[in-house]
Amino acid sequence: MIGKRFGLNWSIKKQRHESNHRIKGLTVGNEPIWKVERQPSWLVVAIKKTITDLPGGYAEAAEWLGVTENALFNRLRVDGDQIFPLGWAMVLQRAGGSTHIADAVARHSQGVFVPLADVDDLDNADINQRLMESIEWIGRHSNFVRKATADGVIDADERAQIEENSYQVIAKFQEHVTLLYRVFCVAEKSDARECAAPGALANNSSSMEK
Repeated sequence: MIGKRFGLNWSIKKQRHESNHRIKGLTVGNEPIWKVERQPSWLVVAIKKTITDLPGGYAEAAEWLGVTENALFNRLRVDGDQIFPLGWAMVLQRAGGSTHIADAVARHSQGVFVPLADVDDLDNADINQRLMESIEWIGRHSNFVRKATADGVIDADERAQIEENSYQVIAKFQEHVTLLYRVFCVAEKSDARECAAPGALANNSSSMEK
């Protein structure tokens, strides 16, 4: 009898616990999901993508961090009791040369991540290349929109494709503009009329007009 009563009480408590934490749309109980998530799924996805992009995958990631592969797996569970340290994520992103994590954080902060290249390693062709990449993404955007709207409805997959492409359009164009200003504008001047073309890049400025 005691065992049955204990089992009943445990069941009632469990139901109450699940009810209090039931996800309704984008909420958990009365709180928005972003407020109670200890480790959001989108961040886990970005970290996993960063790891799988490494030539050695999880084994290489573990070596970079000086931990075991199990330590990685244990910290990449969305509903687990451990969290993947941000410092670890940054080490792996740097090691792989990707921007998956930075892009994910920017997107979920309602922004766009724009990487800054080393000015010493740039020439006018590099700056122009960023512009060409942006134009290419705009062309793809036009094709995606045309196909997605052909039947009069944009479904979830089509929307995801359009949003991904739109992100790249903004990122590539902003990268072009940022590099343009970093190279040709005097850092201390905020007025665009004070732009100059210092160093060797100034001698090649005519290539930007071709």
